[in-house]
Amino acid sequence: MRSWHWLAVLLAGGLFLALLLQKHQQPREGTPQQADPPQRERIRRFWGVYRQAGQVRREGNLEQAAALYQQALALRPDHEDSLYYLGNILCELGRYREAIEAYRRLIAVNPQGSSRGYMRLGLVHACFEPGAPLDLPQAEHFFQRALETDPDSGALLNLGELALLRQEWKKAHRRLSEFNTDNAMHPAAPYLLGYLAWREGKREEAWTWFQRTLQRLQPKAPPVQWSEEGTFKADPELRWKALAQQSIFGSHWLRLRRYLNRNPLHRSVMESEYRRFQQFLDSLGQTRDDSGRKVQGE
Repeated sequence: MRSWHWLAVLLAGGLFLALLLQKHQQPREGTPQQADPPQRERIRRFWGVYRQAGQVRREGNLEQAAALYQQALALRPDHEDSLYYLGNILCELGRYREAIEAYRRLIAVNPQGSSRGYMRLGLVHACFEPGAPLDLPQAEHFFQRALETDPDSGALLNLGELALLRQEWKKAHRRLSEFNTDNAMHPAAPYLLGYLAWREGKREEAWTWFQRTLQRLQPKAPPVQWSEEGTFKADPELRWKALAQQSIFGSHWLRLRRYLNRNPLHRSVMESEYRRFQQFLDSLGQTRDDSGRKVQGE
């Protein structure tokens, strides 16, 4: 009896392993091998258009890239990366309402995992470009959702920037310090922490933060590996541009790269840059968001 018992156990185990191996060897859902011939052709066409869109986007032809991403989405409407990059391109083109639609579709596809969709919606509503739907309460809502979805999304930086816009200096300092602790290579936080020290008259502390900003803006050697949707090595300029687009004040700290080859660097540069940033913030005192409230002093 015992021999029959062990034989049954061995047969059951062999059957389980065979089923497991068969499942492992099955093609993944959505792959050409799994689909019928028309579906295989559709999948092949999608990946061809999608890769072409990425190449055209990296070359800077935004109108053509937007059209290609829209073609890709006609073939696969729920593709998250296509929705994300289409939204980004539409933002750069100033087509904000269309961009918002793309980001909302992205969130609808993956509401629990699309922190980048929430991030981009927040940045659209915190944009000061002409025609942008400036609405800081909405921006804060979306940044908070991004932070809840993914604590590492970078939304903490944006919430700190919003606090700075509203002249909530202590809150801004706290959030920017937290972001800086977890993102030791990002230049945005030291730039803004330097400004906060500068406006309080703490010139030594401000100078330390300003120098740290420049250090983080230095080109890395070997070149930084940075991938968007594959395994290509992006041009460093593309990387910096993408980082700046994730910050409300990205254009302000990114311009500091012009000083990287100045040696020695005088403190007058810091004074000039922070005065310029202060003038920008002062100009926002008359700017109103879509809810009719001033950006500062709400």
